[in-house]
Formats: sequence, C-alpha cells, structure tokens
Amino acid sequence: MQYEVIVLGATFTAAGIAEKYGKKCLIVERSTEAGYEFFGALHFGQDYEQKPVTEEAKKLLDVFAKKKAFEGQRVCLYDCAPSLYKLLEGKNVLLNTEIISVEKAAENEFLCTVHGVKGYRTFKAKRVVDTRVHAFMYSEKTFNFSVDTKDGFCKMPGMLCEKWGFERNAVLRIPMEKEASYSEARKKVYEAVKHLPDGAKLLCVANVFDYAIDSDYSVPEDGVVYLPSKAYKNPVLAFDAGVLFGGDAK
Repeated sequence: MQYEVIVLGATFTAAGIAEKYGKKCLIVERSTEAGYEFFGALHFGQDYEQKPVTEEAKKLLDVFAKKKAFEGQRVCLYDCAPSLYKLLEGKNVLLNTEIISVEKAAENEFLCTVHGVKGYRTFKAKRVVDTRVHAFMYSEKTFNFSVDTKDGFCKMPGMLCEKWGFERNAVLRIPMEKEASYSEARKKVYEAVKHLPDGAKLLCVANVFDYAIDSDYSVPEDGVVYLPSKAYKNPVLAFDAGVLFGGDAK
C-alpha cells in the first residue's frame, strides 16, 4: 500500500503527524501501546506552562487539565492515556508490529517492511519519519519506578527522586549504562526495593527506559526524518511538534 508518510513509533509526536495527514499516514509500532515514551517510562513531563503553538495541541493540554493531571508541581497523566488513543482513533496504526527494514527505493519513495499478525508486509511512502529514540541520540538513560512514601520524597543513594501524582507518591530514577538491557534494569529495581526507607512501598515499575536526548546529535544521511518524541519536555509539546511537522498536509 502507498502512503504519504510512514511514522515509526506510536508516540505523541506520531499522533500529531497523523492528526494532519489522516489516512495518508501509517504509524508502525513494535510494542502493544502508544505513548509509551512518557506513560510507560513513568516520565510525565515538565514545563507545562510553556504553551503549545498549534490549536490541536492547545486542545490536548485543556483535556489534560480537565482530567486534573496537574496539581502544583505534581503531574500524573495516567488518566490521560485514553486521550491519546482517542486522537489515534480512525488512524492507520499497527501496534505489536516489528519494523524489519526501511529502504530508500527512489528519490521520493521508501519501502518499509514489517512483520506482524499478518506476516511480512511491505509498505511504500514518500517520506519516513522516525519518532523513536536511538543510541546515537541520548546522553543519559534511566529506568524508573514509583513508590508510595510518608511525605512524597524518598532518598536513595545514586538515584534522582521527584514528586509526582498524588500527595505521597514519588518517582525514583536509576541511572543505566547505554548497553544495559531491560532484564538488567528490572534486577536493579528488585535490589533497590530491598533497601527502601521505612514506610515506602513500591507502586509500579516502568516498562521502557527513559532518556535525555542530546540537542546536537548527528543525524544519519539515510533520507529518514528523525523527530524523537522524547526530545520534548512533555507529551503535549511532543504532539505539538508532530502537528507542526504535518503542517497543511490535509
């Protein structure tokens, strides 16, 4: 099948691109969920006072506010996940689909081969936009988990703690090596939980890594547009960037 643009990663930026391209856009994602770069990483963003540019993103910010995602300096977006899926409703989105290869076939044609429940398939598009995080992009990598505490703060050696969500909740971020695997990260959480302060209880563990994107990473000269959603300070701004990229595509 032929599309105007294929987007790699079902991220907030991807949702913004699809908002403009509509049926002319195909989003491909290897995992089973969208918005994982914020939701799944337990990183709900910051600087929400920085207003988005597009009307679409302003509406999304209003939705988050109506769902009471913000409480002072605390942010909890769990109730906002359905808002992202609402944006993706009716769009061409393939979840649980592995991206096998992306090849430039001609000046304005890419071939994207994927594997999913329907086996191997190859799609054509004039452009490919990659909204995922790659090793050449980031300077820091953490694995996060949340705890319930006595006062919303939990001091642990070598970890960054920040308050989030409800009054007593906090997120702890474990620094990880670039080569560290998901299973290694889970083991570190397991060991850390053994040493939680009195009164602190584990709430949940991230299912993906969290990243700090470099501002000056070198882009491969492969014709793909790299627009990592995680490069933005919060999911609304990431969605805003996607809408801006789409421009007047419709």
